[in-house]
Amino acid sequence: MKHITLKIILSLFCCSLIIALILSGTAISKSRAVMQEEVKRGLVHASAKYASQFSRELKTHENAVDLISTVVSSGFTASKVSKDRLEFLKIEENLADIIRLTMEDIPETKSLYVTFNPKTSGGNDEVWYLRNEAGEVFHMEADNTVTDWLVDGKETDAYYFQAIRKGKNWSGVEYDKYLGVYSVTYSRACNDKYGQLIGVAGTDIFIDDMLDTVKNIQMEAGGYAFLMDGAGNYLAGSTSEEIFMEMKQAGILNLPDHIAPADKEGVVASEEEAITYAEVKGDRYLTAYSKTTNGWILALSQSENHLLLPILHLKQMIYTIAGLILSGVLIYSFYFSKISLSPIVREYEQKDVIMHHQSRQAKLGEMVGNIAHQWKQPLNVMSITLSNLWDDWKQGNLTEQQLREHISNMRSYIKNMSGTVDDFADFLKPSRKKDYFSLADAVDTALSLMQESIKINRITVIEDSEVNLNAYGYKNEFCHGVFNVLNNARDAIIESGIDKREIRIKIYSGQGSKQKGVSIIDIENNGSRIPEESLQQVFDPYFTTKEEKGGTGIGLYLTKEIIEAHMAGTIELFNTETGVCCRMIIPREDTHERS
Repeated sequence: MKHITLKIILSLFCCSLIIALILSGTAISKSRAVMQEEVKRGLVHASAKYASQFSRELKTHENAVDLISTVVSSGFTASKVSKDRLEFLKIEENLADIIRLTMEDIPETKSLYVTFNPKTSGGNDEVWYLRNEAGEVFHMEADNTVTDWLVDGKETDAYYFQAIRKGKNWSGVEYDKYLGVYSVTYSRACNDKYGQLIGVAGTDIFIDDMLDTVKNIQMEAGGYAFLMDGAGNYLAGSTSEEIFMEMKQAGILNLPDHIAPADKEGVVASEEEAITYAEVKGDRYLTAYSKTTNGWILALSQSENHLLLPILHLKQMIYTIAGLILSGVLIYSFYFSKISLSPIVREYEQKDVIMHHQSRQAKLGEMVGNIAHQWKQPLNVMSITLSNLWDDWKQGNLTEQQLREHISNMRSYIKNMSGTVDDFADFLKPSRKKDYFSLADAVDTALSLMQESIKINRITVIEDSEVNLNAYGYKNEFCHGVFNVLNNARDAIIESGIDKREIRIKIYSGQGSKQKGVSIIDIENNGSRIPEESLQQVFDPYFTTKEEKGGTGIGLYLTKEIIEAHMAGTIELFNTETGVCCRMIIPREDTHERS
């Protein structure tokens, strides 16, 4: 009889394991879809952010030229100064002071000049100021004796005549062999109030830093960044121009008909207008485009196969294991039905065996649901971490220490994800070992898993902890519980829409006879208060107020199980004057040993 019971248990366990593996594979597939969406949003956001950064740099120079153009147009009358050379020189001298002061006020400018119409000034006149490597502004004398001054069709004079024809003009990228830098020229025609041409104002913009930024954009494996002119020609990239041309020929860099420029915050009007998809040799490429103010286009392209390959391998491994176990179960079932069918039927009639295995199957199904829930937040946080890393890099705020911290955090996320299945499986094992651990360290571990999410949502975390305050129990499970509480606190703050966002964490010893020998953790947020009718249900399984946002109602239920069932503690949720507080009370010692 014992052998028959063992066979039943083994069969049910294998079937449950197959179900769990299949459900895990389904959860992974959903995670892959979520990550695909996050990759798309990340590309669109990053391209728009970089394009917005470049646009701001170019717009600064453009505004300086427009300002000088306005001064020239309002200060000169072509017919008047053309007849009075002394009057022209006097106004020109005043203009020189304005240009110099403008460059001193706008340190980004490297040069500002006004080239006068020879018919207006009566000579080869130009006011030209440059900034040297030390940041000093100095006047550059133009050669008034040049015989071929301002010749239409001459390449070096295109800035002048193109601005006259168009009103204003952006040149292509040029390389200054004397200075050893790449630059573009922005120029604008200056007309007096009668519409007569006075001259052309302009600036030379050094763009080496901009090109270097594009070359050094950090992409995942299989990702590329390119900067193109308005016609789609290569200006710079994280890889060579040869690979750029290959990607264009393959249809990966296929410019959409319309690319909406990003606003000053790096937000595009429509994500669908800013991204294209291409299937090349079984790989799917996503490419996001954003336009700068002068018509350049920044493209960020990412291979999905490179990015999602680990998830694909994990899914294949899970389904392979499920297939092997299923094959074994089928073979064993055939043998089992031939040899032991009658004894199994009699043993199966014992209700206690049936109930035991039904309960076990229910636990395994619940565990798979918890795995899917726990994986969703780390995937979102990893995407946010990548976006912040790009933003810190482009803004020049990325230090080596910050990079190390980002890498360390990403490793923590990955380690946390890979250990989630084992951690939740441990909940069903009675042989787990309790130990003493620092509450402050455990809370810090939970905080580190979501620090990027806290940072990007402008939430301030205030900690107040007693020194060396320990608890007795399961540190890993406790970290998961604190993580769930912090996650709910963050969501409540975001939903409330308040400007000053705070999470306060206080760890202290229990006072009085009823709380002797326990540690207390208060996690309070200043978000919206919970309706009184819902306070009694927040720890019920599958109860959630965020169904439309993907809430499952598992997080707080699981936290209650960890604190009360696994650590002999208590947990409660209550409203305060400023928001909501979650209080966890944990024994500092082994309650069984003490008794």
